[in-house]
Amino acid sequence: MMTLSERAERTASVTDARVRTLQSAYRRDVSGAVSTLAQLRRGVGTEFGHNFTLMGIALDGVNDDLTAPRAAEAEGPSPEERAFFAALTLYATHQQSHRDKSMHQSGYSVGRSSRMLSSRYNVESTRARFTALGTAVTWDETLHHARGLIQQLRAAGVPLDYAAFARDLFDIQTGHADRVRLRWGRAFYRTPVTDDTTETAQA
Repeated sequence: MMTLSERAERTASVTDARVRTLQSAYRRDVSGAVSTLAQLRRGVGTEFGHNFTLMGIALDGVNDDLTAPRAAEAEGPSPEERAFFAALTLYATHQQSHRDKSMHQSGYSVGRSSRMLSSRYNVESTRARFTALGTAVTWDETLHHARGLIQQLRAAGVPLDYAAFARDLFDIQTGHADRVRLRWGRAFYRTPVTDDTTETAQA
């Protein structure tokens, strides 16, 4: 039996691998990847498993079994599936039209990316969106505010670490929302070691 920490790390690892595969192909203008991301964008905010086509697209090439049923979760998607699918569809929204830059980059947590966004965008608007995401109570509310924030990140060209985000989404569902909020808040309000107002590196 895997611990919650091991399950969270597996969710992050599977998400990272799937997003990097799509990102590489999209940036090389591979037609299949372009079509895949377009379809995944339509899945933002929907439940994993409600659309068989999107379910198949999301899991294409995924070798790790995120879909193994567990007794307590047999009636619906597992926290792994929900976190993976939400991160993947939101990434598809974030990467849209960015052929010259990788929107999935390691080290860019929700807190750090939101702080960068506030330096390029309206500070109060960013803080309001960040706060709304951090205080969301339900899963649907979390996805709604995440989508709004990621649309702002996309417009400003600010990346996000989707592996870390998937881990956060897993933790939110499994009783560790306060720990996630603490991570996000520390990254948002701390004094940056590096100059995050400059152009980000190309991954």
